[in-house]
Amino acid sequence: MSDSKPVSMPAHLWEALELMSAEMGVATDSLVAQAVFTLARLNGYVVAGKAAAGAGAHAAPSPRAAVAAGPSASVVQSRAAPPGIKARAQPPPPEPEPEPEPEPEPDPVEDEGNPFDEPAAPEEGYDQPAEDEPPAEEPYEEPEPPPPPARAGGSKAGLTLFVAGRDPFKMTGDVFTIGRGKSCEFVIDSNRVSREHVRILREGPDFVLEDLGSSNGTFYGPSKEKIGKRKIKDGDEFTLGTEKIKFQIRK
Repeated sequence: MSDSKPVSMPAHLWEALELMSAEMGVATDSLVAQAVFTLARLNGYVVAGKAAAGAGAHAAPSPRAAVAAGPSASVVQSRAAPPGIKARAQPPPPEPEPEPEPEPEPDPVEDEGNPFDEPAAPEEGYDQPAEDEPPAEEPYEEPEPPPPPARAGGSKAGLTLFVAGRDPFKMTGDVFTIGRGKSCEFVIDSNRVSREHVRILREGPDFVLEDLGSSNGTFYGPSKEKIGKRKIKDGDEFTLGTEKIKFQIRK
């Protein structure tokens, strides 16, 4: 009769042992004995049912190697079926599915040509443009003779305005205004000049200066005679506020 001795194992190994005992129908003591026997035989400590006298030339690795393997190695060894117990058959691994055969490439289609190379069909209802006809020859007409030059005595006189520091200004129409406003034909940039100070009129062969109700007045000659309307003569000088202007009449 053999003496039983207690065995100390971690809790998770006890749980694995109890699960194996329940599934295999073997007592836990038998499973522990079978696991120890298998481990001793693999490491050369048991030969043909008795303990080995010592490690020989064909001995397995030292016990330290077995201990280094850890609890996982003993648990793996304990899964071997004991004598007289049929091990549970493991299902065969599934066979790999065969790779599908490549589909055959379709036959090359013959090049039917570029449809854009074919000449476009004429659209229905489209009229071809008529060819340009040469223009009809126009009858030749003799040019009219130029008008005779005007007589020297019949030309109109011209009025030219002079202001110090500025280019002379020649009157081209029959009326023009002088003032500070930008709408005037002749602009004098001075605060003493009204926006529309005076107006120059052509009356037949003569020129007339007319004050337009200016704030600072219009004066004639060196004597500064204030005027409202006066005929202009060649060489006349007028003062608009404080700005002097001089007129020249030439044919």
